[in-house]
Amino acid sequence: MTKVSRRRFMAATTAATITLPIATAARAQEAEGAASVSVEEALRNRRSTRRFANAAIPQEQLLRLLWAANGVNREDSDGRTVPAWRSAKNVDLYVAQEGGVGRYDPAANVLETMSEEDLRGVVSDQSYIVRAPAVLIYVSDRDRLAEAAGESAADEMAMAIGAHVNSAVMAQNVYLFAAAEGLGTVLIGGSADRAAIAEALSLGEAQTVTYIQPVGVPR
Repeated sequence: MTKVSRRRFMAATTAATITLPIATAARAQEAEGAASVSVEEALRNRRSTRRFANAAIPQEQLLRLLWAANGVNREDSDGRTVPAWRSAKNVDLYVAQEGGVGRYDPAANVLETMSEEDLRGVVSDQSYIVRAPAVLIYVSDRDRLAEAAGESAADEMAMAIGAHVNSAVMAQNVYLFAAAEGLGTVLIGGSADRAAIAEALSLGEAQTVTYIQPVGVPR
């Protein structure tokens, strides 16, 4: 399959010059934990973070983050919080934490336990990823993508674009949620150990790891 440049897909998502610290967004959170910042302020606070505090992400906040990434916002049509190439729902989100690995179920808005093994040290050899309290793993299913693509499924470049763009759009929503809630994150492509992740998650031949994305409280 043709290798797609991360820079090519992420260049368009770069936000305006940052003028407000992430702490500003954190202080703006309401008592129940929902951020009250504007979209513009979230964009101003959007940045990549590679240093995380040793603090777990509350389950409720993690589920809201996953909903922002790929949640259902129109139940009558299974509409999602993100657009997708050919409207394909080809990307599954896995979350690696100290207590194990879960797979996000958008319809039920729950994190289903897949393993009780801590796989953060498997996904990458970068120490800041291993230390992050949660690492999102984006997995594209080629069969689902091909079904949505129709005749374009024969075009390897089109399929690669679909797999990576659909993942990257979800990741941008994670960036904005993180900026609004005082969290830090960074999208990783090159240093992800895709073969090790696929083996650890028992992925099928049609499943491909596109990106990983550590998330946590920045320090």
